[in-house]
Amino acid sequence: MKIAQIVMGPAGSGKSTYCLEIHKYISQTNHIPKIINLDPSVDNVEYPNSIDIRKLVNVVEVMEEFYLGPNGALLFCMEYLMDNLEWLENEINLCFEDYFILDLPGQIELYSHNSLMKELVVYLNSRCNLNMVGLFMIDCQFIVDIGKFFSGTIIALTCMLSLDIPHYNILNKLDLIKHTPRRILEKFFFPNSKSLTNEINMIINYKYKKLTINISRLLEDFSMIHYIPLDISCADKISCLFQLINQSFEIE
Repeated sequence: MKIAQIVMGPAGSGKSTYCLEIHKYISQTNHIPKIINLDPSVDNVEYPNSIDIRKLVNVVEVMEEFYLGPNGALLFCMEYLMDNLEWLENEINLCFEDYFILDLPGQIELYSHNSLMKELVVYLNSRCNLNMVGLFMIDCQFIVDIGKFFSGTIIALTCMLSLDIPHYNILNKLDLIKHTPRRILEKFFFPNSKSLTNEINMIINYKYKKLTINISRLLEDFSMIHYIPLDISCADKISCLFQLINQSFEIE
């Protein structure tokens, strides 16, 4: 059985670092991992022995040739990938590895009003026989700004609903706030308006506060979002997350 982690999240949420660290961890198990970079705009990151979309299409060249901005060029690259999925299928089928880690772009347009990511997941499942689980990561420093935290949570919910695969939300980079009391952090693991009342009441602007309350109630109505804390520098935390993900596939 081929397994794949679909790693999502906004820029700066630690996706690339996670992919590298989980690759190292899986290499020590009975699985053979391989990273698939599907973010054409990723910079200064070289994954070991990876499948890389940058070998198919280059975002800088697209920007220069078609006079597009960064977001427009990225969308063009992803559409180009969808038109050439046989390339990705061939790359995967040539692999002897059985555990894939897919690093996806963080642009919300790919999940909100665009079906590209959903079509990609369906294709990989049907043509490459990949059993997939989604991981959505946000930077733990989002908790400093309650509005930013709820915005990230709405994006997490959007990704969860659009891909329709087993899904986990990760509150990443916990090593940056090691001295924050556990009782404060735990309020953000299951976000709702009641547990975060104090943080919401600190918002001065009335309209912004009302919007934040309504968003928090929307999340409560779905009752689907909770976060798993992750300190990527802690081997035990990585191991716990890996075992939790494996439960989605009923494997050891």
